[in-house]
Amino acid sequence: HTLVPTGVSCAGVLLESHVAFHTWPKQGVIAMDLFTCGAGLLIPVLPMIKELFGIPIYDMFGKQVSPDPEMLWSHKLRGFREGFNPNYSPTGNPLEQDLDTFLTMHSLTKELVVSDKTSFQHVDIYHMINSNMLSPASYEKSMSNDGSYESLHKELYQPEKMLFLDGVQQSSLYGDAAYHEALVHPSMIAHPNPKRVAIIGGGEGATLREVLKHNSVEEVKMVEIDGELVELCREHLPEWNDCSDIVGSDADSCFDDSRASVAFEDAFKWFMDSFGTDDITEEKFDVIIMDALDPDQFVEIVGNLYKDNKFVDALFNGLTEDGVFVIQLGETDDNDDAGDDAGQYQDVADMKGGLENAGFKSMHIYDEGHSHFLAPWSYLVCFKDSDQRARWHMNAAEIEIELHQRLHRTRSGKPALSFFDGSTMVGYQVPHKAFETVYCRNEDKPWDCNHYMGINPEWASVP
Repeated sequence: HTLVPTGVSCAGVLLESHVAFHTWPKQGVIAMDLFTCGAGLLIPVLPMIKELFGIPIYDMFGKQVSPDPEMLWSHKLRGFREGFNPNYSPTGNPLEQDLDTFLTMHSLTKELVVSDKTSFQHVDIYHMINSNMLSPASYEKSMSNDGSYESLHKELYQPEKMLFLDGVQQSSLYGDAAYHEALVHPSMIAHPNPKRVAIIGGGEGATLREVLKHNSVEEVKMVEIDGELVELCREHLPEWNDCSDIVGSDADSCFDDSRASVAFEDAFKWFMDSFGTDDITEEKFDVIIMDALDPDQFVEIVGNLYKDNKFVDALFNGLTEDGVFVIQLGETDDNDDAGDDAGQYQDVADMKGGLENAGFKSMHIYDEGHSHFLAPWSYLVCFKDSDQRARWHMNAAEIEIELHQRLHRTRSGKPALSFFDGSTMVGYQVPHKAFETVYCRNEDKPWDCNHYMGINPEWASVP
C-alpha cells in the first residue's frame, strides 16, 4: 500500500481465513475485511468489532472531540455449501434468502436489533438507513432538540425497521401501511357489515390493528402458531401492534384489545378441526384474512398446505353466506413469467383451483407496489356470493363514504389510514396486464383467452 497520506495496513492469515485492515488515523477511518471458511457466524461479532475499532478522537486532556464513530458493513456468503453437505438446504439458511440482499448493500447503515430462534423459525429485526435516501447526519440531527427542521419532524427521519422470518422479508416500517391496509381494507369494505373476523398468521399484529379500526367488528380471532414471535414483535415492533390511538380500542397493544382473541396454535389444523366436517364447532366468520406463508415460497410445506383440499374446504365452510376470504399471494407476476401451471407460481395456481372447487363464486386478484418489498405484492380476494362484486366495484366516492362511516376516529386527530383510500381501491379493481398474460400462458389455455384476447377483424368495434 502507498500509505498516502498516512496509515497502517495489517493482515493476518490462518489457513484459508484472513483478516485485513487499513487505517487513516487523521480521518478517523478504518477499513476491514474479515473472511472465514468456518461454520461460525460473523454477524454476532460486529458489536465486538465496533467496540474495539470504533474509537472516537480525544484531545490531550481526554475530551472527546469527534462524533461517535459510525460503522458501515456488508456481509456476503462465499464458497460452496449446497451439494457438499447432503443435509444442507438454501431455504433453511436465513442468509441465503431476502436478508442476504440487504446485508450485501454497502449503502445501508445496518444495526441488528434482535436475532432469535423461536420454536418454529428464525427471527431477525434490523434497523437500516439507506444513505441514498436518508443521510445518517440527518437522522442524528432529528434525534436532537436543536429546533432544526429534522428535530421538529422526527417521523420523517426514522430509520427503516425490517422483520425477517427465516431470512424472508415479512414487513417494514415504511411499507407497513401500504401492505397491511391493502390486505385488510378492500375485503372489509367488500362485506356489508363485518362483525366477526379471523386472521391466520399476522404475528406482527399489524393485520389485527387494521381490522380493529372498523367499528362494526365485534370479535377478531387471530390464530398464530408462533407465540414467541408475537412477544418479540410486541417488544421490538410496537408500531405494528399499537392500538393506543384508535378511539374504539381499550388497550395500548392490539393484542390486548377486548375484541381480540389470540390463539397460539396451528391455524391450518384449527380450521380443519373447527370447520372441516359437518359438525361445525365454531361460529362462522364474515371475513377471513390469511397473512401467513407466501404461496410462492420454495418450501415443500408451503405447497402441501395450499394444495390441501380439506383446508381450503374448511376456509369455505368457516365463512358466512356473504363471507369474504383474502390472502396475500407473494410476489406479483411479471410479463416474462411462464404460465402458473408450469412456473414458480404453480402452488398459487393449485390454490386458486382449490378455492374455485370449494365453491367460491367470484375471485379477484390485485397488487400493491408500495409495500417496500423487493417487488410488487399481489393479493387474492374471494367471495362466496357473486353479488359481492357490486361492492368490490364501488366508485371512489362510495368507498370514501364507506370508510368515513366505518372507521373509528383517532385520539390524535390524525387520519385513521395512512395509505388506503377510494382512489387506491379503484386501482385494485382491474388487474394489470401481466396477470392476464401469465394466466393465458397456461398449457391448458383458458377458453376466455381465446375469446377475448387479440383482434378479430370480424368483430364489430365497441363504441
